[in-house]
Amino acid sequence: MANVKIQGTGQVLTTDFKDVRWVGQTKDGKNVTIELTNAINMGNINWTFAEKDDVVPQIVFTAAYTNTNAHISDTTEPWSITYDDATSAGAGEIILGAGVFYIGDAAIALTRGGGSFDVARTFRQINADDDMGPVKDRVVITESVATLTMNVLSMLTNAINYYPAIETVS
Repeated sequence: MANVKIQGTGQVLTTDFKDVRWVGQTKDGKNVTIELTNAINMGNINWTFAEKDDVVPQIVFTAAYTNTNAHISDTTEPWSITYDDATSAGAGEIILGAGVFYIGDAAIALTRGGGSFDVARTFRQINADDDMGPVKDRVVITESVATLTMNVLSMLTNAINYYPAIETVS
């Protein structure tokens, strides 16, 4: 049997941007899906080895915009959350930590220690003289960065899916 070798390419390619999603459930069994479009893992390869323990790297995918002009009319952010319309308020809407991590349509990873979803936004107030604080219709979003973080248990055969600028060579 031949060995598989993975090495860095030094170049981020268009194919390094992937659609990723996490599919889980609420406490009452309804589906919840978090999706990032054109996402890339800009983190480093960081594998911690410990005696009698598995390597569980943290993979952080960040959604990327496809437009380069912040002043265009389409300001849709590259993330979404979808949940079953039968979800009820209260305990039934609590999201459980277990789920499946996908890249494209392929289920990619088992997870250990869960993960997280974060949308970090920067708001700017457009101030005028004598404003006492934020004014309705004069608050704008200047930045929105969505990340999906997974602690993955399986990694070797999927390393080229997790990390940009690497390739498998023979």
